[in-house]
Formats: sequence, structure tokens, C-alpha cells
Amino acid sequence: MENLKIVGFGQSNGGEFDKISITGIGKIFASTKCKELMGTGTCNINGSLESGTLNYTGEVEVEEYIKANAISLTGKLIAKGDINAPVINVTGNINTLSNVSANTIKISGNYSTYTNTTCENFIASGTITIKGELCAENVQIKSNNVEINEIHATNVTFRKPFINITKRNINVNEIECTSIEAEILNCKRLCAENVKLSKYCVVDYLEYSGELEIEEGCQINEVVKL
Repeated sequence: MENLKIVGFGQSNGGEFDKISITGIGKIFASTKCKELMGTGTCNINGSLESGTLNYTGEVEVEEYIKANAISLTGKLIAKGDINAPVINVTGNINTLSNVSANTIKISGNYSTYTNTTCENFIASGTITIKGELCAENVQIKSNNVEINEIHATNVTFRKPFINITKRNINVNEIECTSIEAEILNCKRLCAENVKLSKYCVVDYLEYSGELEIEEGCQINEVVKL
């Protein structure tokens, strides 16, 4: 297979390549497969992307799905279809209208999906928006701007990003987990075995079966011990 190299501005009809390298602006007009996609600048693919590795600085926008062995990106990753990779490491933005699946997702910046996220480890700081479910073994979020519909996990941790909190928007409809430790949280329904909540937490309904540690100032409307 041949390589595709774009410097400045270039276009391609898509297909299968060994390596794709872009420095500048690259436009690909059909679904594309490659062993490696790398570069700096802007990459637009009017179709799907299947790549061994995706290592990019800038913006990658894919009209359909993304499937890769590893994604490492500084900048912006946009897809209308699913994003699937064992390791996803992004400093910047991830935005998809569909599902995200991985073993480890590490995001520093803005993470937004309109459906579900499934992984072993979800480590995030910045603005987190998940309209569907976040299903993971370990969830570590450091943020004061979170909108998540549901979290199903083993261990959940919420950390505040700085000491003095002036604005906070940490809203989760439902959390089901084994253990949770939250410095900052607003949750409608929380079900866990072991719970540790700070004074910056507000929970409408709390159900637990193990240990409960609540800091003075924490607001809980209803508590049920199983």
C-alpha cells in the first residue's frame, strides 16, 4: 500500500493507505483505512476512519465512525459515528453524536457525547457532557462543569478542580456504584455500598449498604440504609 502525504493543502478520494501524513489542511472524500494517521493541522474525512494509530495535533473531523488501536490527540476530535479504540488520550475536545468505547479514556478539556460511553477507566478533567450512560470500572472526574445522565461503575471519584469554588455545575441524574468519594456533586439518585461526601454535595435520594461518611454542610433529602 502507498502512503498519502499532504503538505499545505491537499485532497484524496480515500481508500487504503499504509501511512497518512498531513501538515496543513487535508480533505479526504471517502472512507479511509490506514496503519497510521499522523500530522498537524486539519483533517476532514467524509466517511469512516479505520487506523492502527491516530496521532495528531490539530483537528480531526470524521463524518462516520472512528476505529483505531490507539488515539493520541492534542486539539479537537469530532465524529458523528462511534469512536472505538483501546486507548483514547486527548488534550482538547472530543465530540461525538454516538457511542465511545475503550479500555482507557483520558481527557483533559471538553468531552461531549450524545449517547453512551463504555470503558474500564474514565479519567477526565474539564467540561464533561454525557447524554446517555457512562459505564466503567473506575471513574475519576476533576471538574466543576459536569452533565451526565447515568453512571454505572465500581469506583467513582469526583474532585473539585481548585480550592475556592465560585461556580459549580456538577449534575448527575443517577449513580450506581460500589464506592463513591465526592468533593463536589449534585445527584438526584445515588445508590452505593460505601459513600463519602463533602459539604459541597447535594443528593436528593441516597441509598447505601456499607459505610457512610458525610461532611457537615452536605445536603441529602432522603437516606435509606439497606
